[in-house]
Amino acid sequence: MGRIHFAETSAIQTSPLKPSTIKDVAREAGVSIKTVSRVINGEPHVSARMREKVLASVELLNFKINAAARSLRSKLAKQLVVVLDNPSQSYTEAVQINAVLACQPFGFELSLQGSADLDALTIAMESGTLVGLVLTPPLSNDFELLDRLSKADLPFVRVGAERGPIELNEAGDKIGIDDRVAASEMTAHLIALGHTRIGFITGAQSYDVARRRLMGYYDGLQKAGISRNSSLVVEGDFSYASGLLCGEALMSQTSRPTAIFASNDDMAAGCLASAYKLGLRVPDTLSVVGFDDAPFSRIIYPALTTVHQSLDDMMEQAVAILAARRSDPSAPLRDVVIAHSLVKRESCAAP
Repeated sequence: MGRIHFAETSAIQTSPLKPSTIKDVAREAGVSIKTVSRVINGEPHVSARMREKVLASVELLNFKINAAARSLRSKLAKQLVVVLDNPSQSYTEAVQINAVLACQPFGFELSLQGSADLDALTIAMESGTLVGLVLTPPLSNDFELLDRLSKADLPFVRVGAERGPIELNEAGDKIGIDDRVAASEMTAHLIALGHTRIGFITGAQSYDVARRRLMGYYDGLQKAGISRNSSLVVEGDFSYASGLLCGEALMSQTSRPTAIFASNDDMAAGCLASAYKLGLRVPDTLSVVGFDDAPFSRIIYPALTTVHQSLDDMMEQAVAILAARRSDPSAPLRDVVIAHSLVKRESCAAP
C-alpha cells in the first residue's frame, strides 16, 4: 500500500461535525505528524510503545481514515527529482535526456536539483506529490547526504554507487555497472594490442567511481605482470579542460606513454586535442581510449574506443524502482548491476 497522507487543521476538534485530523492525533500523542502517518500505514521502524501511544490517541479522538482522501493522495505523487552535480557536460546531458524519457510512461514530472533540498523534499513527500530521488555521482556516495535522506524517509536510487561498505549498501536502492571490472578489461585490451606503457587519467578522487576505475586499471596491469608507474597516473576532474591539461602532461614526458586511458570520454576528447596540438597522430603514434560511450565519442575524429554503459537503461530502471516503491515502501533494497561492453573504434591500435 502507498503512504497515507491527511489534511491538517490548526486545533483539536471536538464537535462531531468537525472530525479529528492527523494533526490532532499527533498533538494528543505528543509525537510528530510523520510518526502518526507511519503508524497508520503500518510502516516498520516504529517502537511498540510509540505505536500503542499513537493508536490510543486514535481511539480516544475517534479518528477516522478517509478512504477517498487516501485514494486521492496516492494518485498525487508525480514529481521525480534527479540530483545532478557532475562536471562532465556529456554525462549531465545524457542523464537529463534519459530521465525525461524514463518518466514519460509513468506520467512523472522531472525536476532537477544541483543539491538535495531536504526541507522542500520532505514537504513534497508529506503532501503526497514526491515519487522519490535519483542520485548521481558523486552525490550517490555522499555519506552525509545518504544519512539525511534515510532519516527523512525519502525514497532514493543511487546511480554509480559504491558496492563495498555495508553502511553504504544499506542506504537506498543502487544501480550501475561494475566500473572496476570494465576498466580492467579496457586495460587488458590495450595490453593485448602490445602497449606496456599506458598512461591513466583519473577523475576527481572525491568520486568513488573514479577510484574504482583507477583500481581496475591497476588490476589490468597486475594481471599482465606490468609494474605500476606513478608518473603515468595523473588526476583530472572528468572535464574536457582537465583532459587537455593531463593529456599534454603525459605526452610531454621524456618517455611518453604509447597509450592513454582516460576515465571518461570528455577527458579522452581533451587528450585527442592535446595530441593534435603536439603533432602526435592518433592512433599511429598514440592510442587514446575513454569511458562512458558518450554520444560524441562516435562522431569525433578519430572515433573513440571506449567503455559503453547504458545510461538509458540505468535511468529507466531507476525510475521503475521508485515507481514500484510507491506501492511497497518496505520492499527489500535492490542492487542492480547493468551490463557494460568495450566499443572498439579508431582511436587505438598497436604501438
